[in-house]
Amino acid sequence: MDSALLGSFGKIPRYAMHLVWSFSMGGCLFLSVGLFLNNYQLIKGGLFIVSILSLLLMHTVLTKHQLFKERNDEKINPEQ
Repeated sequence: MDSALLGSFGKIPRYAMHLVWSFSMGGCLFLSVGLFLNNYQLIKGGLFIVSILSLLLMHTVLTKHQLFKERNDEKINPEQ
């Protein structure tokens, strides 16, 4: 279920991460313009986009951490 959405073994493809970074620039732009103009809708949209980016990046970091942890466990206790 998770792998179909975020690539094989939970990895996000490189082209998708470039797309995510492009959208995150939009989120920062929305947030800054909303703060400058005191527009609540732009602020809310910018925070939403930035929060989605943070969730994707947290998923990537946790997946890599789990992968490194499994590799270290295999080195310490190889199956016979």
